[in-house]
Amino acid sequence: MTTDTPADVRVTDAWSQIMEWLADYTPPSYAALRLGAHDRDITALEEALAVSVPEELKALWRLSAGENGVNGSGLMLGNWALMPLDAVIEVHRRQMRLRSSGEGAAGDVGGIEGEEAPASWKPSWIPFCSRTPEDTAYGLYLDGETGEVWQWTRFAERVRKYKSLPAYLELMAISLEAPVTGSGPEKPGMLGGALVWGPPSDEERRDQWVRHLGQAPPRHPAKTLGAIREALPVDDRTEFDDQRDALDLADSEAVAAFLDQWWGRAVQAQEELEDQVAAALRGNVLVSPGRTLAPEYEATLAPAIRHRPPSLDDIRSALRHESVRARFNRDLMNAIPPHYPALLLRWWDLARLMADPRGDRAVRAVIKGRDASD
Repeated sequence: MTTDTPADVRVTDAWSQIMEWLADYTPPSYAALRLGAHDRDITALEEALAVSVPEELKALWRLSAGENGVNGSGLMLGNWALMPLDAVIEVHRRQMRLRSSGEGAAGDVGGIEGEEAPASWKPSWIPFCSRTPEDTAYGLYLDGETGEVWQWTRFAERVRKYKSLPAYLELMAISLEAPVTGSGPEKPGMLGGALVWGPPSDEERRDQWVRHLGQAPPRHPAKTLGAIREALPVDDRTEFDDQRDALDLADSEAVAAFLDQWWGRAVQAQEELEDQVAAALRGNVLVSPGRTLAPEYEATLAPAIRHRPPSLDDIRSALRHESVRARFNRDLMNAIPPHYPALLLRWWDLARLMADPRGDRAVRAVIKGRDASD
C-alpha cells in the first residue's frame, strides 16, 4: 500500500486485520465488538451534532460501531475502549455545553480564580475512544480539521498522540502482528482470554496477565458452525452440511449436541493431521531453517509459513536499518525457547514489510516506541 492510499481505505485494511487477530487470539474481545453502523446511523449522528464526520472515522464505524468491553476495560491500543455512537453523541454534546457556558475542564476540578479557562472543545473534535465503556471523562478524539488524534482529559489537558487515525490503527495492527518488536510500555497480552495492553498496574491483574509473544492461535477451532466446517476434512463436509441443514435451530439442546459432536470430529481430524505432518518432518519444520517440504505437507501449513523458512542470516540481511537489526539480535538472545520459531517468522515478515516505504516507517516507529508514524 502506497503513502497516497486514501485514509478510509487504510483504516478499513488496518481494522480488518485487527478484527481477524482478535477472532483468532482473543475471542472474548472479538465478541465485545458491536456490529458495524449503517450509513443512516452515521448520518443521524452528524445531524445530531451538526458536524461532518471524516471519512476515515466513518470507515471504522462501518466495521465496528463501538465495543461493550470485557471486565470493564477496552481493547484499543493504550487500553482505550471504542465508543458506541450514542456515547460519542453524549460526550460531544457535553463538551460543547461546557464550551458554550464558558466552563473549561479546569472548572470541573476547581480552576484558579482569575485565570482564563482554556477552550474546552471544538465542533470538529469527534470523540471515538474513552477510558472504559462506562468512563467517558478521558479519551481520544479525531480533529476533523487536521486529521490528528488527540487525547483529552477532564482537566482540560490536550495531548497530540498520533498523526492520524490510520496511523493509530496501523500501529495497533503491527503491534499485535509483530509483538516482539514493541519497545513501548504497552504490550499486547491476554487476561481471561481477552486482549489487555499491559502489563497491568495492579498486582493481582498483573499476575494473571500473559504477554503475547507471537504464539500461534489456539490449535483447536472455535465451536461455531463456520469454524468447525473449515477444520473438517473435505470428505466429511457433505455429511456435516446435510445434518446442519436438517437441524432445528430453535432446539437449543439439539444445536448444542450437533456442535459438540462435530467439534470433536474436527479436533480429532486436526490432531491426526498434525501427527502425520510431524512424523513426515521428523519434528518441527521451523527447528531447521532452510528445510524444504514436499508439496502435500507444505499445503497443510498455515499460509504465513508456506515459504522456505528463513535462516538467521536471511533475516539480518533483509532488515534495512542497523538499529532494527540490533533489536532483532537482542530479541533473539532473550527469546524463550518455545517462542523461538514464532520470533523468526515475525521478524521475517517484518523484513519483507520494510521493503514498502510505509511499512518501513511503521516498523521503525514501533522499534523506537514512538506514538505517531511520521
